[in-house]
Amino acid sequence: MKIGQNYAARKANDDDNMVPLINVVFLMLVFFMVAGQIRKADPVPVIPPQSINDTRAATDPSIEIVLGADNSLYVDDVLFVIDDVQGYLADQFAAAIDKDGFWVQIKADGDLSLDVLRPVFNQVRLAGLTKVSLATQLERGQDDL
Repeated sequence: MKIGQNYAARKANDDDNMVPLINVVFLMLVFFMVAGQIRKADPVPVIPPQSINDTRAATDPSIEIVLGADNSLYVDDVLFVIDDVQGYLADQFAAAIDKDGFWVQIKADGDLSLDVLRPVFNQVRLAGLTKVSLATQLERGQDDL
């Protein structure tokens, strides 16, 4: 019965078939770790205004203010009313350990007018904060499209 002996010999080496699968899974893991970005999503969808400046901050903001196209205002992912922003910013700045590195990033939708943004900047100014950044996206030239 050579059939039984061949089957028994083949049965003992079934683990050899797993090696290529393990290699493929490992390579996929490495690819997604290198190629993918894990980033916290904004509470509302925001398309920042375009800019020709591609300079990025070296550190993450201490506080992030997100202003959506529907005029919803989120500070650190919590829905806020515009009048409450100044107090929150002042409290966070007072509790900060590194006051020199404390800065605020405002991420606003590009379709919003300056009249909608002005009260937000006013609240930041009233809180006594001077390091403020407006998030933008790099403007693409006609050749890039």
